[in-house]
Amino acid sequence: MPAPRTEIHVWRFMDGKPGHENQTLGLIRALEKRVACSVQDWRVPKGWLERLRWRRVWGREASLVSPPDLILGAGHLTHTMVARARRKYGGKSVVMMKPSLPVSWFDLCVVPEHDGLQDRDRVLTVRGVLNPVEKSETQVRSQGLILVGGPCRHVHWDDPTMVKQIARIHRSTPDTLWTLTTSRRTPDAFLELLKPADNLKVIPASETPPGWVAEQLSRCAQVWASGDSVSMLYESLTSGAATGVLEVDWAGEGKLRQGVQSLIQTGMITSFSDWPSGEPLPPPSCPLAESQRVADWLLNHWFPDVEGGASKHSSEGLSE
Repeated sequence: MPAPRTEIHVWRFMDGKPGHENQTLGLIRALEKRVACSVQDWRVPKGWLERLRWRRVWGREASLVSPPDLILGAGHLTHTMVARARRKYGGKSVVMMKPSLPVSWFDLCVVPEHDGLQDRDRVLTVRGVLNPVEKSETQVRSQGLILVGGPCRHVHWDDPTMVKQIARIHRSTPDTLWTLTTSRRTPDAFLELLKPADNLKVIPASETPPGWVAEQLSRCAQVWASGDSVSMLYESLTSGAATGVLEVDWAGEGKLRQGVQSLIQTGMITSFSDWPSGEPLPPPSCPLAESQRVADWLLNHWFPDVEGGASKHSSEGLSE
């Protein structure tokens, strides 16, 4: 009888987009709670010519590290490499979205419900996107967080409307200290419209280090996020915070809008128009821990012989 496995080797392909990398990081962190993981990261170049040269370098590097048990990728740019690594080196392949390539090319596709696929062979649907946030036990009711996005193809952005909603929040909750941060998409004019307030601290995204939002979510029991910042809504819910959505003018009936509406209808979040001014936001109707749910599925189905242990992580490919 073979000895129990004490570690799984994870290869992760990244496209340089923080939102995509957070999805795979969330899954890795959840796996590391249950099993020792040796993680090898590779960042896939964007340009096709650069990518062609890089593949030759990657081929040499890949032969020098332990073969993968699990291959992860988020973002369409990574999917070809995930499939290529699976064919050449074996292991189980997982992509974190509805793929542009055939589903049959991968062992599992972890797909947000709003992408429109149903659970079936090789498809596991999740609420929103995976993230590395963990449920917090140290949140303080008198501390709140406001997360502001910006113009994108899904919304008609309007600075004055967003500012009015934020002003109503901090004025009607004088006992709550609110910290507001922006995103890379937030227009410069937005901050110019915000008026100073004793219970509103503004920290632009340019001044926040990596992991800053997760740290704030661990402390703030109430969170508001603009409707375009869907990933932030799911991170807030994962932390266990009571969550509200700042309303935006949606540009049509897209999948992101449908996802936000579903969260409102199921009582997971509160829309700004439904919020009684000054009242504490209600907690989510049920806990959200999708990264851990997917990690448990992978371990139970593919690695039932694994024992727990410490983890190690190589942050970049060997050539970086």
